[in-house]
Amino acid sequence: MTRHDGGCLCGRVRFRVTAPPLDSGYCHCRMCQKNTGAPVVAWATFPIGEFSWTAGEPGTYFSSPRARRQFCTTCGSYMIFRSDDFPAEISINTASFDDPNAFPPRQHIFTESRVAWFHTADDLPNHTGYGPLSSATANR
Repeated sequence: MTRHDGGCLCGRVRFRVTAPPLDSGYCHCRMCQKNTGAPVVAWATFPIGEFSWTAGEPGTYFSSPRARRQFCTTCGSYMIFRSDDFPAEISINTASFDDPNAFPPRQHIFTESRVAWFHTADDLPNHTGYGPLSSATANR
């Protein structure tokens, strides 16, 4: 069985996924940039039924009428993105996994918001918006 655990900086909030990712990538959207204070967020998307909280209770911020981000209310670590447009999926901030190396990025999304001075040295597909019309690329 596939099992990946993760959590916040202080360790109060923990989670587990028990499936391989549906997709992974870098998100360059302004919401992710402002949410993290970083030029890009690495993420991996999983089936919601394979996700569970194992410790603590996250806070929730509704970043738009149809999307929410979950974080630790103690240390502020951003871990989860959920969209009502893709209710069967959950996107997890890759860096919040105990082993973020398990989820190498496969693409870049929302490249129209890319910070001009930030460059990655890869040949991954680059998409404006979500890119291909697939719910597996739903992170914003």
